[in-house]
Amino acid sequence: MIKYEWRDGFDESEAAELRELLDRAAAYDAEPEYNTIDPDDVVARTAEPDHVRNLVICMLPRPNTLDGPPDPERIAGMIRFVDRGEQWWDATVVIDPDLRSIGIMTLLLEQAGLNLAAEEGWLGSGIHRVQAWARGNHPASGRIGDRNLIPRTRRVWKLIRPHDGTEPEQSLNTLSVEDAPDVLAYADRLESGGQAAEVRALAGTLGGDGTHRQVLALRTGEQICGLVDLGLVALDSEEYGRCAPVRHLSTQTRDRSEITAVLLGAASAASNAGLHAIQIHVESTDDDLVGVCRLLGFQHDRTDVRYELR
Repeated sequence: MIKYEWRDGFDESEAAELRELLDRAAAYDAEPEYNTIDPDDVVARTAEPDHVRNLVICMLPRPNTLDGPPDPERIAGMIRFVDRGEQWWDATVVIDPDLRSIGIMTLLLEQAGLNLAAEEGWLGSGIHRVQAWARGNHPASGRIGDRNLIPRTRRVWKLIRPHDGTEPEQSLNTLSVEDAPDVLAYADRLESGGQAAEVRALAGTLGGDGTHRQVLALRTGEQICGLVDLGLVALDSEEYGRCAPVRHLSTQTRDRSEITAVLLGAASAASNAGLHAIQIHVESTDDDLVGVCRLLGFQHDRTDVRYELR
């Protein structure tokens, strides 16, 4: 029923067919926020075979009616692999919405298997380690993962807190370019190397008129003890309205009172900007942040699950 092949280029007709499929799938999956692949990125990076791999899956001609001609061969979907270093590849899967009930991925894995330990990698690609995010925890990903013994290694929750006007106002300092030295000093005091790197990067982006984002700080005396990068370009939620995304949140300690103050400050800033809610992505294993979000009335909106193969 299907065939598959690695492709590092597409002719004009194939590119148009692939673009139509990816655009249609993105529109179909917009509300649940499932995985998408940018067709412009596919075309732009076809010249990078060492860093990007495209596995195109095609549905072979098949009968549609008893007496009519068979449906022609068509692209059924693709898996896009992007090299993330240290021999890890990120995989993104998009299947034509009209063909999902057939079980395209199940057919592929039944034919191709999942032997990443082969000398030449999976299907001769050189790929030996794969990470794949199931955005929105697509039900099919769970079934495929269970059937093929693919372990889940991370869960990230998208949480939203609507502004109801009853919470206490919490004011944080809005940072400007002049505060960069304080931000860098704060980064040096952080225990998490990953968060420290994010904060140092933030220090170089301070400034602007505050209409698109604000970087806000909680201070103890003159020292910064908590930081939040709050986007003010609204992300629309059908249930919660216009949401302000929390793009970075950190505190010097894991003290829950500091986390609470930073989140309430972000909520106040979002409300003052005319937005209806704040949203944040949280590691499900981050007990302190999850605990504070629970007490502050954040509500679950989406789960992203990471699968790993090696």
